[in-house]
Amino acid sequence: MSAFDDMALSDEALEALMAAKTSRPLVRTMSALDGFVTAAVNGPRCPDPQDWMCPTDHAVFASVARIHNRINETLFDRPQDYALHFATKPSGGIDPRPWCQGFYAAMNLNIKKWKRLLDLDNPHHGLLPILIYCVDKKGKPVLGKPRPGPETAHFIEHEAYKDIALVIPALRELHYVTRYGNPE
Repeated sequence: MSAFDDMALSDEALEALMAAKTSRPLVRTMSALDGFVTAAVNGPRCPDPQDWMCPTDHAVFASVARIHNRINETLFDRPQDYALHFATKPSGGIDPRPWCQGFYAAMNLNIKKWKRLLDLDNPHHGLLPILIYCVDKKGKPVLGKPRPGPETAHFIEHEAYKDIALVIPALRELHYVTRYGNPE
């Protein structure tokens, strides 16, 4: 256990704090925070955490650092063990929306560096499985309205999120050299 771990809030306490904030934080749930930190760890370099974290006590910083370190260490040392932390629907199903919205919030901190991955005309768009669940500041779907029909609705509710686990290692590989230098 590190000093950060000793200071860190429990996931439940951190989520309660995020939900209770009067100023609008970028994320409000643990699932959204996990998505946010995953984007910060695996995408283009993210601004310094002090630039995007609201000024609160060290317990919150330690909690975010704990999540950052967990994601980074797992993807670096044991990528096969990395697991997405999606929310659960009241019915018991998986709800990827908060995680994806958190990922999208991190993207928006440095959206210019994400632009080359945002070619929405490319049907093999790498961020599609994440962005399909995201809404913009106006509450509109980032990718536009999905095609109408039961097949599309079923795919979005039960299938699309499964591809996110494939996107994260690919993002890490894509940005590895710019984040960590050439391994040779």
